[in-house]
Amino acid sequence: MRTLAIIFSILILFSCARQGTPTGGPKDTEPPKFLGANPDTLSLNVPTDLKEIKIDFDEYVILKEHSQNIVVSPPLSGSPTFMPIGSANKSVRIKLNEPLEENTTYNINFGNALQDNNEGNKLSYFQYVFSTGDYIDSLEISGKAKVTDARKQPENLLVALFKMDSAYNDSLILSQKPFYISRLDSSGTFKLNYLRTGKYQMVAFDDEVQNMQFDIGQEKFGFIKEPIDLESNQNIDIQLFNQQPPYKVGIAEQKGYGHILFRFSGQPREIEITPLDFEFNTSKISYQPKSDSLNFWFKPSVDSIAENSKRINFLVKNQEKTDTVSLVYSNDKQHKLSLERKSALDYAPSRKVRFTANYPILNLDSAYVKVSKDTLEIPAQLIADEKDENSFTLDFPIELSASYTVELLPHAITDFFDQTNDSIKFDIKTKTRNDYGNLNLKLENKPVYPFWIQLLNEKDEVLNEKYTTDAEFEYKYLPAGNYYFKILVDENENEFWDTGDFFTKKQPEKVYIYPSLINLRVLWDFEETWVIPTDVSAETETEDVLINEKSTTELR
Repeated sequence: MRTLAIIFSILILFSCARQGTPTGGPKDTEPPKFLGANPDTLSLNVPTDLKEIKIDFDEYVILKEHSQNIVVSPPLSGSPTFMPIGSANKSVRIKLNEPLEENTTYNINFGNALQDNNEGNKLSYFQYVFSTGDYIDSLEISGKAKVTDARKQPENLLVALFKMDSAYNDSLILSQKPFYISRLDSSGTFKLNYLRTGKYQMVAFDDEVQNMQFDIGQEKFGFIKEPIDLESNQNIDIQLFNQQPPYKVGIAEQKGYGHILFRFSGQPREIEITPLDFEFNTSKISYQPKSDSLNFWFKPSVDSIAENSKRINFLVKNQEKTDTVSLVYSNDKQHKLSLERKSALDYAPSRKVRFTANYPILNLDSAYVKVSKDTLEIPAQLIADEKDENSFTLDFPIELSASYTVELLPHAITDFFDQTNDSIKFDIKTKTRNDYGNLNLKLENKPVYPFWIQLLNEKDEVLNEKYTTDAEFEYKYLPAGNYYFKILVDENENEFWDTGDFFTKKQPEKVYIYPSLINLRVLWDFEETWVIPTDVSAETETEDVLINEKSTTELR
C-alpha cells in the first residue's frame, strides 16, 4: 500500500508539472527593443582601432538577408562581419576588419534585417551611430525617389552622396561605393542623416546587383544636376531612368537567310556599315536611330557566297569611332517568309489587323486579298507601315458578332528577296457587345509639347500608343480588365523619347504614370479625367522634382 501511495503521488506531481506549461496566449506583435550597445549608440571619440561592436536587445533576434538590408555610411574599409547569421541571439555583433577613419560619424542602418526569432517582427530601419571624433554630424537630406516610367517600383532603390572633393570626378560613380547611402522605406521615402557639411553629388540607383554601387546598363539611375552644398537640412526628390552605357560595338551574327544582325550599346543615332572583304551589290540596311541593333540584308541569289560558310569582316563607324567586326555566314539557311499577328487586343470594329513579317516587305498588292463575311466578299486593303518596313495592316470593315474568312493569295506580299507569300487562309470571329466595355479619357492641363499616350494592361503590356497633342481619347471594345495610362513627353520634339545622361547632365524627358488601375467591366462606358498639375505641364518645368498626379473618376 505504501508503494502504491508513492507512485500515486509521483503521478500527481508529474501531472501538475505538465499543466504548468504555457500552451497559448496572445501573439507577439512587438518588434525587439534596443537595450544598449558597446560602444553605446551616439558615442564620441570611439577608437579607430575598434575591433567589435555589440548591440543588445530584449529578446532573441536574427539578421534576415543582412547583405541586402544593412547599409553603412560611410562604407567601412574591408567588409565587416555581422552576427548572428543562421541562428538567434540576444546580441548583434559586428566585427570590424579594418581601422576606422578619424573624426568620422558612422551610421549603420539595419533596414528590415533585424527581426525577432519567434514571430519575425521587424525592427525596421534601426540605426546605430557613433563617431571617432568629438561630435556627431547632424545634417540630413530627406525626400522621395521614384522610377518615373514604371508603375511598380523596384525593391532595392538606394539614394547616395559622393563627396565632391579634389579627388572627385563623374566616373567615380561607376567604380566606387558612395560616401553616404540610404535605402528607401516602403512609402518610397529616404533619409540621409548624420551628414557632415560639404559639397556632394547626389545620385540614386536600383541596386539589382546588390553591391551598394551603381552598375551601368543593369540598373536604373538618377541624379541631381547641381552639386549640393550642404550647410542645413534639405528636402530633395529624385527620379530614376535608364542610364545608357557608353557607345560600344557588340557582336554581329547571322539571323537567317540573307540577314546579318549587328548589336550595339549606347543608343547611337547613326551607324555606318562597310563590308571589307566581300562586295555586296544588293545590300540594304535597316536601322532605327537610338536602337540597339542594325539589320543588314542582302540577296544570296545575286551576291552568291560560293563556300558553304565564309567569314566576312565589316567596318562599323559611329561618328569618329570605328571598329572591325566579323562573323561566319552559312549557306544552310533557307528562305521562308512567315507572318505574325501583332496585337494584344481582339478583332473589333475600327481596329485594324497588324502583321509583321520576318523579312522587309517590298510590295503589297490588295488585289490578292479576299475577305468574306459569310459568303459575301467585302473590300479589304493592305497598308504598309510608315516606320517599320517589316509590318503592314489589313484593313476591312469589322462588325461585332460576325464571322470572316481572310485569304492572302500568292503575290499579295512580295519581300526583299523578290519572293511572294504562299496562300494564307484564316478565320476571324468577333465577339458581341456584351463582351466589351468602353473607356474614354480626358486630359486636363495636358503637356505643352507633343507626347505619346499609351494604354497598358496590368501586365504592363502596351495595347495602344499614339503620338499626339490631343486632350481626349476614346478606347472602344476593350475586354474586361485592369488598365492604366502612360504619357511620354517629347520635349525636344524630335519624335524620340530621350532618356537622361549623367555624364552630360541631361535629365530624361518627362513621363507620367496614371496613379491607379482602372477596373473596366463589360457593358460599361467608363469616363476618366486625368488632371496633370499645371506646374509640370508648363514650359518652365523644373528638373529633379516629382509631383504626384491627381485624378478624378466618373462612371456613367
